[in-house]
Amino acid sequence: MAITKQLSEFPEIIELRDKLTRRESLNNRDLQLIDELCKETGWTAKDIMDEIKDLDKEPLTLVDKYQKLLEKYFNEALELKEKGDYIQAGEKLWGAVTFLIKLYASKRNITVMHWSHGKLFQFVENNVDKRLIKLSDSSEISPREVFYELLIEAGALHNNFYEGDLPDDAFEMIFNKVVRLIKKVKEI
Repeated sequence: MAITKQLSEFPEIIELRDKLTRRESLNNRDLQLIDELCKETGWTAKDIMDEIKDLDKEPLTLVDKYQKLLEKYFNEALELKEKGDYIQAGEKLWGAVTFLIKLYASKRNITVMHWSHGKLFQFVENNVDKRLIKLSDSSEISPREVFYELLIEAGALHNNFYEGDLPDDAFEMIFNKVVRLIKKVKEI
């Protein structure tokens, strides 16, 4: 999907991108939008603003950026889990998953505007192969199925950020499953 068509769905993002590019002051509405995007993605405000400023860049030029951010959020999630901060750990892992999808897309020169979970699922539906592939351990897997599982499982961690009601055992199981799925996607 062309970036202009994607951006036309979010006129407030275009306005914000223009302000950020011109280094203008942001008003309360702009800051609320950034806050909403942080809540949706699990990213920091700085990473959201950088992403908005980069919307016009060719996706292939963002591969290294997304790789670094994926690793940053992934490692922060692991550290937070070790410290026992399950709420923040789950949210950071959700952020890592969204960067993983952006990385996967950018390597294929596709722009993904992911301001909603539905957009992420649509990207997977339309751009990730559903045919089985062989992994290094000789097992077979559908890349699309792995991405769907990632979104579903990591989405539960993201939801827990707001509700905070996942029992510790459930959190551990889901968190560890998302970590394994991220490793599978890296192999794919």
